[in-house]
Amino acid sequence: MPGHFRFKATAVGAGGHLTIPFSELIEVQAATALFGIGGRGSARSAGFRHREILSFDLAQTEVTGSVVPADDKTPVYYTQAKATVEGLNVMDMVTADRIVANLVSTHTGDKRTEPSVRLVGSRFENLKIAGSLIEIESSVCTLDKYDTWSALRDSYTEDEVNSLFATDPVNAKGQAAPPGVRRWFSPLAQGPQLLSSAGVAHTSIVRKLGPADDCLDIYGNIVHVKGFGVIRLGEVAISPWTRALTMLQIELGCPVNGEMSFNYVEDGGSPPWDNPDPDGAVS
Repeated sequence: MPGHFRFKATAVGAGGHLTIPFSELIEVQAATALFGIGGRGSARSAGFRHREILSFDLAQTEVTGSVVPADDKTPVYYTQAKATVEGLNVMDMVTADRIVANLVSTHTGDKRTEPSVRLVGSRFENLKIAGSLIEIESSVCTLDKYDTWSALRDSYTEDEVNSLFATDPVNAKGQAAPPGVRRWFSPLAQGPQLLSSAGVAHTSIVRKLGPADDCLDIYGNIVHVKGFGVIRLGEVAISPWTRALTMLQIELGCPVNGEMSFNYVEDGGSPPWDNPDPDGAVS
């Protein structure tokens, strides 16, 4: 559809699979997506339980795409993707009253202009791991301050930005971490420029976690619980045209094996030309 902005937004509440002692899927819950013309979509799943392994009171998602004329009559394209999970319980080891993933993007549809993408409102409420209340220092405000790829790239040498991607302290501590933890560390060496893999940079909305106790080993946004598994919090994938956020990912490594993900949101509308060239906007 040349000449038309094509909206794109996806939101998913929960999903996963088990391998031991059962080989079975945990079907995707509360998934919704936008048509390219925009509009609104929503989905919900209430009172969900998968065996005695996973339960939640409510998973709810919403996506919206709309176009609004600006003061100069230039159209502005707005996209929102939101996923909320309430009353989460994974094997009585990971619990939360509420988890919210929220992504809001604004695009003028101009090839020369990058979209603004914000994660405002994304948060964990009363998250507990192995019975310990997790204190979270969020980096959402910093990421939203630098809400375009160019802003993030051009400010990379500033401490508040650079620290979001710092891997040296984590990797130094992680040399003694189990393989199930080490494999999630970034393979990119930190340098003077924002580094990406296949055009995507990775960080987390979690700047710091605490407190660590005898049950919890903390590596950046990753928590390892011996006898349970690996929990990853608030991971963000950032490209010139979008950001994708997954609030909670669990890799079980106990008598029950498998993987689960919760609160995933992503957008990435296409501006009105046939073959978008991101390099044209971020050079």
